[in-house]
Amino acid sequence: MNVIARSLISLIPHRGQQALRQIWRDCRANLRLLLAYRYDWCVYRRHSGMLRHRAPSVIEARLIKAYHRIEKGLALPVPRPGFGRDAVAEVLTCVDEFTHRFGPNHTTRRALNTLDEYVSFNQRVDADVRWMVPKLRELMALQQNATEGQGGTLKVDRESIYAAARIDLESFFAMRYSVRQFAPDPIDQQLIERAVCMAKKTPSVCNRESGSVFVASDIARKQALLALQNGNSGFGESADRILVITSRLDTFLSVGERNQCWIDGGLFAMSLIYALHSLGLGSCCLNWSVEPGQDRALKAVAGIPEDHAVIMLLAVGHLPEQLRVAQSPRRPLSDVLHYI
Repeated sequence: MNVIARSLISLIPHRGQQALRQIWRDCRANLRLLLAYRYDWCVYRRHSGMLRHRAPSVIEARLIKAYHRIEKGLALPVPRPGFGRDAVAEVLTCVDEFTHRFGPNHTTRRALNTLDEYVSFNQRVDADVRWMVPKLRELMALQQNATEGQGGTLKVDRESIYAAARIDLESFFAMRYSVRQFAPDPIDQQLIERAVCMAKKTPSVCNRESGSVFVASDIARKQALLALQNGNSGFGESADRILVITSRLDTFLSVGERNQCWIDGGLFAMSLIYALHSLGLGSCCLNWSVEPGQDRALKAVAGIPEDHAVIMLLAVGHLPEQLRVAQSPRRPLSDVLHYI
């Protein structure tokens, strides 16, 4: 059949052959795109919180979403008395279910601390919240073994924020480069942990914190990861650590949040990159724009659960005394900044 097809194609003028080849390439690309979207659909449908209503991580995500609504209301200049009754009911329901099925934890404690502040606020403004107080006290009594949580609001002053923010951030940003030359010194694990702790402050949808980091330091594991990523040739093996940054799908709850993992995961990744930079470590972003087969292979090599979306890889190491970096000039401001 292939011989016959080639014979027939040979009868077509050269320009026509080129057109047919382009049509074939376009059809093949469209099929691969369709299969990739099918993979994304299957993964999100199977592992997000959209349909897994009773999974512990999904109940916890619902709880965080609900109690953060109360936090936001309490943080308004003039909160409305008795606001957010449906959110309060959701918090009570989620805490009740989670505590009785899985036991109390830091999230249930934080949620109830937030409701405690909610009650105090409403009592000060003479709003009737008696409907919720007995259940709140009942659930509070079950939190004895929970890790102490925070939750609610915090009073801060402008000068404290200014004092902490007074650094030369323009120079800090300007001197962060993608590093492809690393010193051979091993990285202290505590530096990675400090950077991840800093990155945890990254904003996320309703504070659900989907970001995760998988750290590879073993030579064989690093090589296996790098072999799956197209863009680290000539330098990747010199990095002391390879980080895989992911976003947990079980923290997202609806069709509307189907792409939120890329947003929250990207924000988390950038915070981590700047945190590493602040600790004197160099890093290079290794993009993970791949087809389903490679995604499955990476998760298998790294032991990453299926319910994590891989955002990117990051090569990390100490800086040598001197190194060369790509200048990577940026686009003009007029291409980026638009007034509407």
